[in-house]
Amino acid sequence: MSKPWYYTIGYPVKVLYEATWRNGIICNGYRHEDGIINTMTEVGPVGFGAARREEFLKPNLPDDNPWVPTKEKFPKDHEYARVFMTVQYPGVTTTVKGAWAYGVFQSGNGRTIKRPVLAWKYLRYPKPYKEES
Repeated sequence: MSKPWYYTIGYPVKVLYEATWRNGIICNGYRHEDGIINTMTEVGPVGFGAARREEFLKPNLPDDNPWVPTKEKFPKDHEYARVFMTVQYPGVTTTVKGAWAYGVFQSGNGRTIKRPVLAWKYLRYPKPYKEES
């Protein structure tokens, strides 16, 4: 069985320290396997118990699926793609799941989005579960 990400030495993380989220990495340390999480940040080492990790620690992987403003670019016209869209409705801006098809943004039920779409990003599903051998 593989270890959770917070026990993976070298994993990039955000650490809440002195009321500020700081960049860091998981590092090796005393009692690491017993639940003490040790990190190295730009202000030095920061460690805390596993019970506090939900409050003070989160993954810090680069976003390889950023929002693309429609002012800059649309998906390719000939492409069909599942996407998230930031749509402007009167009084509210919201995220909608739908598709890009036939050169237009469509809602989940296949209707053309008539409101302004401010930005979009590809909808990426995680890879299917695969049992480790």
